[in-house]
Amino acid sequence: MAYEFATYEKRPEQHLAVITMNRPEVMNALHLPATLEFTEIWDDFAADPDLWVAILTGAGERAFSAGNDLKYTPAPDDPPRPAPGWG
Repeated sequence: MAYEFATYEKRPEQHLAVITMNRPEVMNALHLPATLEFTEIWDDFAADPDLWVAILTGAGERAFSAGNDLKYTPAPDDPPRPAPGWG
């Protein structure tokens, strides 16, 4: 599956997955759409018995990740959030 905010490369012969946050224009800051993609990726990784190790990295040269993208943080009275946990 193709993702907009991440790349997910499976290397089952090495029991390895490489997951890359792909929002370098905002130093890989996470917002709800990216978080939902990562939830799907981590669920797939957890369900695949051929994958034992995941390497998480960030695209670009400025930062691994700036953390939460504050532009997309909901107001206190508007709390849409993904399901708790990553899997």
